[in-house]
Amino acid sequence: MYGAWQELGKPADLLIDATHPLIIEGQGARLLDAFLAHAGLDEHIYAETAKRARRHGAAVDEELVASGVLTEEHLAEAIARTLDLPFARIEPGITILRNGRGEWQSGQRHLKGCGLGFDARLFISPALDDLAGTAQRIAALGDRRKALCVATRGDIARARADFTQQERADRARLSLAADRNHLSAREVMTAFQAMVATLLVTIVVLAWALLPWFWNAVHMLCSLTAMVLTTFRLAVLSETPPIEEEPGRPSSPDLHEPLEEIDGLPVYSVLVALHREADMAPSIVQAMAALDWPRSKLEVFFVCEASDPETVHAVERAIAGEPNFSVIATPRSDPLTKPKALNFTLPLARGEFLVLYDAEDRPAPRQLRAAFETFRGAAPDLACVQAPLTIRNARAGWFETLFALEYDVLFKATLPWLAAHNLPIPLGGTSNHFRREALVDVGGWDSHNVAEDADLGIRLARAGYRTGVIDAPTSETATGRWRDWRNQRTRWIKGWMQTWLVHMRDPGRLVRDLGWRNLLSFQLVFGGMVASSLLHVVFGIHLVAQALAYAAGQQTSLVFGLLAFLDVSNIILAYAAFIGLASRVTPRSQRGLLQRLWSLWFYWLMVSFAGMRAALQLLHKPHHWEKTPHGPAAARPLPDVGHHLSTP
Repeated sequence: MYGAWQELGKPADLLIDATHPLIIEGQGARLLDAFLAHAGLDEHIYAETAKRARRHGAAVDEELVASGVLTEEHLAEAIARTLDLPFARIEPGITILRNGRGEWQSGQRHLKGCGLGFDARLFISPALDDLAGTAQRIAALGDRRKALCVATRGDIARARADFTQQERADRARLSLAADRNHLSAREVMTAFQAMVATLLVTIVVLAWALLPWFWNAVHMLCSLTAMVLTTFRLAVLSETPPIEEEPGRPSSPDLHEPLEEIDGLPVYSVLVALHREADMAPSIVQAMAALDWPRSKLEVFFVCEASDPETVHAVERAIAGEPNFSVIATPRSDPLTKPKALNFTLPLARGEFLVLYDAEDRPAPRQLRAAFETFRGAAPDLACVQAPLTIRNARAGWFETLFALEYDVLFKATLPWLAAHNLPIPLGGTSNHFRREALVDVGGWDSHNVAEDADLGIRLARAGYRTGVIDAPTSETATGRWRDWRNQRTRWIKGWMQTWLVHMRDPGRLVRDLGWRNLLSFQLVFGGMVASSLLHVVFGIHLVAQALAYAAGQQTSLVFGLLAFLDVSNIILAYAAFIGLASRVTPRSQRGLLQRLWSLWFYWLMVSFAGMRAALQLLHKPHHWEKTPHGPAAARPLPDVGHHLSTP
């Protein structure tokens, strides 16, 4: 049988070779007329679709399906009848035979397989643009055409995905640990790092017990660290212009060039991660369907866990009738993390650009457009752009308000400041738009890092890529429950700790990759995120001790008094810097949220608690992913995201 496949392989390769299309006008016209008759398609509708396909840079058959003129099955059946070939669905469990001619690249229109009955088949999905050439190549096969049958492109893609599932699952599970172990968080600490950490802990314990001044020295170091972090915030504040809403300004003004006039748009891949979120399926599918990008050049993968059949089935129901929308069920394996699921799906994506969303996200419909125009106007080293995340339920409660203000400061002030100074950016967990080639070049996501987004931002910088920002927003919902907020913040801080440890394994190599300027920024941003989550504990303990001593009438030393003064000064300056930034980036319609900033001190105290919890988890369950559930508010569709779009 293998010899028969060798023989069949030669004309099959000719069959899909479109580098020299054989177009005979008379035969092509007759075949097209036959196709229109078999498809029951009006000639005028076909002509309009063909015109739209040329404008989008898509094949006519792709445009027919994407625009809803024909279903994939109806299209394939009509082509099969036109070419006098059988139409077949590809049965599960088919064995795919590789032919060594790039068959595994996305976009191929054929598949060689051996079914359960050991019958050799060549499934093809011919292009309507070359029916005459396809017919001639089929005629050249003679009796061997019996192995040919027409299948839908969706069936061909699904068969390839099923066949490569185990290989992709293994690669996704190991991810960076397989071939870039020095950048993987699979190992929490290297042996050298563990030795240094043990030595430092021993020194600290002994010094604390033997040196009376040691606590004061540690306290002073914490105070200096807090001053540096506050200085950074003040620098961001000095360059952040206030956001003002202009009365009567449209929420989504046209950009400088209508999308419809851009020829040859690239394919855009969208990955949507869902886990135990069946209720979110209808609303996230609706949000993805609203994206302003030609459907023939858009593919959306809803990435679920195979161990979560309720969500898988809910998404399947929601995407029924939506062309180019598909569900990817990730096999159950450890680690059970979002980045592993994304890595499992990445090889299936064929887009030149790729974006990631979560189930509760509602991106501005023209966000892909804003990202594409930014990429198009930038140098190739711009590998990623981050869209701002906003909280749409900010008025729902105290947690939601503080979370929304925190997000505004991060995505509307801090990240734009880092991007403007060409410094590494810790990416947000969603709405990252990538050049797919660059994402693959750095190894995708680290399946063992629970803050895979922030880690990826640093790895892009180490590889010589830049990250930018755009203004087209994505709205999310914030959790209003203490337990959910605590778990989410614990995971973030634990991931930042993982990221810092990973990239500090070889400081010399890190300096060579980043340069001193970017290295200092990395220490400030990542070290600062971890440090700021713990500093309030130090300051709080000291101030409480001072207050109790004063209440008891005890005498305190001058040093303790000076440290207390520094603590109060640091806390006031930190609050003032944050409040100043929040006031700058909060639009007028949301200024009422600022009234809750009086309780910021308590919010930061809870961040410190999450930081201590993250440090403990790092020791005994570093890769544990605490999922943040989202309630009914996250599932409700939005009529309008209410933000304007612009490009930098």
